[in-house]
Amino acid sequence: MNNPKQYKPRKAPIIRSQGLSRRTMLRGVVGGATVALALPLLEIMLDQHGEALAGGGPLPRRMITWFFGNGCALNVTGDVNSGLRFWPSAEGPGYDVTPQLAPLANAGVIDYCSVLSKFEVKAAAENRRGHHDGCTLFSGYPFIEVDGANYSSKSGGPTIDQVAANEIGGQTYLPSVQLQISKRILTTEGPTLQYLSHKGPDQPLPQIADPQAAWNKLFASFTPDDDPTTPHRLAALDAVGEDTRALKQRVGSADRIRLDAHLDSVAQIRNQIAASAPECMQPVQPSETNTDIDGQEPLISVNEVMSDLLALAFACDLTRVASVQFTGSVASTVFSDLGQNMGHHDMTHEAAQNEAIDASTIYTMERLAYLLSALRDTPEGNGNLLDNSCVLVSSDCSSGLTHSTFDQPIIVAGGGGGALKYPGVHYRSPKRENTSDILLACLQSVCPGASEVGGTLGHSSSPLSAILA
Repeated sequence: MNNPKQYKPRKAPIIRSQGLSRRTMLRGVVGGATVALALPLLEIMLDQHGEALAGGGPLPRRMITWFFGNGCALNVTGDVNSGLRFWPSAEGPGYDVTPQLAPLANAGVIDYCSVLSKFEVKAAAENRRGHHDGCTLFSGYPFIEVDGANYSSKSGGPTIDQVAANEIGGQTYLPSVQLQISKRILTTEGPTLQYLSHKGPDQPLPQIADPQAAWNKLFASFTPDDDPTTPHRLAALDAVGEDTRALKQRVGSADRIRLDAHLDSVAQIRNQIAASAPECMQPVQPSETNTDIDGQEPLISVNEVMSDLLALAFACDLTRVASVQFTGSVASTVFSDLGQNMGHHDMTHEAAQNEAIDASTIYTMERLAYLLSALRDTPEGNGNLLDNSCVLVSSDCSSGLTHSTFDQPIIVAGGGGGALKYPGVHYRSPKRENTSDILLACLQSVCPGASEVGGTLGHSSSPLSAILA
């Protein structure tokens, strides 16, 4: 990066003496262009109880869809009727923690998690194309076959994150953001498997796999994407110093601590991004991150940077809706950190690899636990970001060996702004309920007025009450 001393921040704006708008940003000049750095929710922006914004509006609620491909390990190797090792044996709150769920308990976020079993993806009732069917869980619409293509499909309707974005996305700088951790994504069987988020049948939303690109899109600057000063955007933190000093004179001691912590976290993420591409010399910012190291993906470090960026974007209210594709459906991610050398999808189709599949599920839940912890550890009002978020976690099948869309692994995490049960429960459906009932409960946690989701086979107007507060 260039020496920040060559950039001079503009004169600080006047800050209101009574209260502070949630939309207040720190501003400065980088390379001749104005940049803006969003702020976290400060006490001066809240009502006297810390439970709502000073203007009377509620604290924001967020939604994340989080996907991992190819299902989980079976209870008994090779027995396709044995169910998953993923599930607890006890129901209700205080359920037993299986080895697959242990990372969530170890991170202290298990109480935020409702685990849901024995549901059926009704949108996939025709069971036409393996993993394609299970991906319909996230929309509630049967997929549409792509004409003239072998074994290819596209989403039959908007995924649940985009239904939420359509309702609340206009309240933020970005309606939604799509992130990707593993780059080993299948691109030859249509948008259903390639992308997690869809606005509609012909509107898949590409994911960002490069943390540098995610930084620029989220909050390094609000200048246009084609702004010629883009290579200098990471200097925004250095350019807003004068605005920061002026703001500190107007807020209380707790807000000053919060502000310092916020700026420290921005600086830490910036350093992580810069350090992830040591081959990139100054003064040009890294043109590529998430690059393989000796042929191996840096899954842990990329997941951590992306999770921290997303938590910071939520704290700054830059967006309230996100999707994260950790690994793809029918994808060739290799969990080299576990000493594995086989692509995950191929591995899940071999009964003899059941223990390796089990280890990869535990590894995946460790990465999810990091994201949930990042949200929990970010204060907001009287609670934290996880209190005000709904995170829907699932895959594209129960297990790769069975391709079953019955009893896929499903977790709903977060407090949903008080709309979701805390502590979470294990609910085992007694009658193969529709997974779209889960979608509607999640949607109502962030958009209380929602009354239905999905279409045709997957339609639901009955939210799953078992996870609602």
